[in-house]
Amino acid sequence: FPVPAEGEAPVVYAANGLEVRAFVVDHAPVEPAVGYRFDYGGRSVVVSGDTAKSTNLEARAKGVDLLVHEALSPELVGRLHAAARDAGRANLAKITADIPDYHTSPVEAAQIAQAAGVGHLLFYHVVPPLPVPGLDQVFLSGVSKAYDGEVTLGRDGTLVSLPSGSDGI
Repeated sequence: FPVPAEGEAPVVYAANGLEVRAFVVDHAPVEPAVGYRFDYGGRSVVVSGDTAKSTNLEARAKGVDLLVHEALSPELVGRLHAAARDAGRANLAKITADIPDYHTSPVEAAQIAQAAGVGHLLFYHVVPPLPVPGLDQVFLSGVSKAYDGEVTLGRDGTLVSLPSGSDGI
């Protein structure tokens, strides 16, 4: 489909009551990058795609039941960067220095969810991966101050059910 202009969200798929809209997000230097809004049976979901904090995404997420948003922990990536630099791993140090510029922090995603009036925030594409359970708290630090709704830190296999109609998540 043609890449939508900033502020537009054309329908890119519609069938059997499902409507999918695409909208641009900011993942520069990688372009184009899009997020998606899914509407079906009176329920709605926005999936961010890879993006820096995006006002366009926030506008598309207004009032959705579920915002599925990627997130990168600047604190944890900063620690990885320092370790890579100190170990002389120039390639890894460069990557860990660059990636925060085109991803959203957990707190920024929470701010988007709060401003958009989102019902539930689910983090996916979690950077860096969190192999140790204690890192969850570091990753989510500040999220509850920015967003007063429900939050799920996604893992492989996370399942969210959105029954059609007015039933809860």
